[in-house]
Amino acid sequence: MDRLEQLRRNIDKTSMSIIEIGPFFSPIAPRADGWDTTIVDFQDGDALREMARGHTAEVIRNKVDEIENVDIVWTGQPLDEAALAVRPDGFDCLIASHVIEHTPDLIRFLQQCSRLLKPDGIISLAVPDMRKCFDLLKSPTSLREILTAYREGRIRHSPEALFEGRCSAATRGGKSAWIKGDHSPLGYAHSLEAAWTEYQGDLKGDMSDSRPYVDNHAWFFTPAMFELAIFELNALKLVNFKIAFIEENIGSEFVVQLRRNDTHAALSNDALNAVRIKLALRHHAEFDAEVGPDYREIQPVKIEREIVKVPAARDTIPTRELVSLLATRIRRRVGLD
Repeated sequence: MDRLEQLRRNIDKTSMSIIEIGPFFSPIAPRADGWDTTIVDFQDGDALREMARGHTAEVIRNKVDEIENVDIVWTGQPLDEAALAVRPDGFDCLIASHVIEHTPDLIRFLQQCSRLLKPDGIISLAVPDMRKCFDLLKSPTSLREILTAYREGRIRHSPEALFEGRCSAATRGGKSAWIKGDHSPLGYAHSLEAAWTEYQGDLKGDMSDSRPYVDNHAWFFTPAMFELAIFELNALKLVNFKIAFIEENIGSEFVVQLRRNDTHAALSNDALNAVRIKLALRHHAEFDAEVGPDYREIQPVKIEREIVKVPAARDTIPTRELVSLLATRIRRRVGLD
């Protein structure tokens, strides 16, 4: 099954209404092929086509004609409000390829997606697999970071997130994305010093929510870590989705389908923790299987040091006398002597 088949699974062209975010030159459900699709992007169709004509990548320049007109220009307004203004009864499906990792606030994005979908609606996502792209050397996303972004109500990436994006962007064999099993040499795309200089500039600049948006990956997942995040957020009743399926493909991504789930199963603490542990361990196994040779083959460093013999102290108390002395002190303390 190719990625288009994965992303279109359970989506019926003849009966389902679709909202697709950021298709640019590679739509999953193009209107030209008969899909009932509402398109969301950060610029209108004419601006996107002009951008594609001047792009450095030939593959994008050659696909200008596949860029369709945009129905909703998304500039940071609540996605559900913009979508429901176009179709008040909601959508059957939302498609987003390589979008969710860019959202500054993961929880609010999923909450907005839930509100614009019908009760049995689904989300079809293509998500970068951090093991096979420039996110490799970053720490996997944790619940702590997701909750912090939600509490702060982020609509822009923090200076620290931008710093991490610059200083920790990895390459493998000079590439920013690769296929499974590629163990070419690792490197960093940018220097730590350059990232630090830009970070200092960010701190001195406009820190308000009106500042220009700077794009960045905010979230870094393996399939198991994504599944764990959704499971925990659902258990906390912060989102109402469950995973219908999650699959890797031959590229540097995995495909996941979420289905709206308005009833939160009441699991015992033991049952809840059993799932959490299983998924956390699966993440480590996934990571080790793909990345292992790079960090297991570390050669030990030999350090030669002169061994200095410490002479025995003179006039030490013989063991018997020491024991007798300690016993006498103990008896005195407890009033036996």
